[in-house]
Formats: sequence, C-alpha cells, structure tokens
Amino acid sequence: MSRARLRGIGVDAVKISRMDVTRMGMHVIKRMFHNQEVAQLQTMEQGQSEFLASRFAAKEALVKALGTGFKGISPSEIAVVVDDLGKPEFLLTSEFRHRFNVEKATFHLSLTHDGDLAIAFVVVEDIDGSC
Repeated sequence: MSRARLRGIGVDAVKISRMDVTRMGMHVIKRMFHNQEVAQLQTMEQGQSEFLASRFAAKEALVKALGTGFKGISPSEIAVVVDDLGKPEFLLTSEFRHRFNVEKATFHLSLTHDGDLAIAFVVVEDIDGSC
C-alpha cells in the first residue's frame, strides 16, 4: 500500500487582460510557455488570453507548492496539458522531476476563470515518503 504525504500547496491568480498575445509578442510567449502550449495557442481563434493566463497561474502555483519560486526553473519547462476529459495536469520532464526531487510525486491541479482572473490551485503529494 502506497502512502502519500502532503509536500506543498500553491495558489496563484493572473489578470487575463495582462496576457494579450499581441501586446506580449511571440518572443515573450516562447520564453514563458512550453512548446506544446505555444503550438496549441497558435491553433486557437479565441480565448487565447484566458489560455495563457490560466497556464501561467498554474506554473506560478506549482513553483509555490514546490517552495522554489522560479529559482532554477524556466516557466517554459513546465507544460499544462489536459486529458481526454479536459482535466488539467502538468507535463514535466524526467530531468525536471529529478532536479526538484519529485520523481514519485503526484500533482493535483485545478484551474478556473472568473471575470478578468485566471486562478490555479496546486497540491503536491509525495508517494511512499519520497522527498
């Protein structure tokens, strides 16, 4: 039986209006977002600002939950993807997981939008006492 231990929680809110694609430009977007997120963004005809704001809020919430902030982490290393049912989850490389000692961690992510805010909440659990 595996055991889980709460490692950290993080929450963040981003103003959707600050994530205007035209104002930010693709150079900035490519520095802040994973290649998969940029590719998805480029296929979208509407909702781009909400998409970017929710993804960036998720990244901020994750680094808060890890207790690192963006020290040693580029936001573009973290991808937020959705499964077939639309559930958001993080796509993290094995190198990232090793660097932050989260190889066996489970990440829980919730995203929401309200008015001009995109909000993300993250819980990180260590499985079997990994830490």
